[in-house]
Amino acid sequence: MSYLLQFIAAIMSTVGFAIVFSAPIKTLLVSAINGGMGWIVFKFVIDSTGSKYIAVFLSALSITFVSEMLAKRLRYPASVFIIPGIINLVPGEGIYNTMSYFVNNQSELAIASFYSTIVVAGSISFGVLLASSFSTSLKSFRTRSVNRTNYLKGKK
Repeated sequence: MSYLLQFIAAIMSTVGFAIVFSAPIKTLLVSAINGGMGWIVFKFVIDSTGSKYIAVFLSALSITFVSEMLAKRLRYPASVFIIPGIINLVPGEGIYNTMSYFVNNQSELAIASFYSTIVVAGSISFGVLLASSFSTSLKSFRTRSVNRTNYLKGKK
């Protein structure tokens, strides 16, 4: 499937999840574009490197970073943009396969599928954590840089 079709499918999926999670109507379009761009980052990285884990991490990082910028710009919580955008990366197939293997008593396949699913979920979590903490540190850096130079002007 071409990148354009995947982008459109990711946008539709993101809009659907945004509606399910009761996101404000004003945020649907930008949230959908954010989710679509995150999916394109995922597909491009996975086509380039072949690593699903790196692709998920970089996609989650980009989605969260853009979501933090959108949250500042549009004055909504960042979670309004992060959750619908990131939902396309959630390893639903891995979770299903893990449970199916456990139910069918295929322990070795279940453990391998469980490991893969946990690493993908961890990649998503680490990408969101890193981008959010970077955004937070930038906010405090701007505040600190002004306060640290106040002693030069004789102000307390």
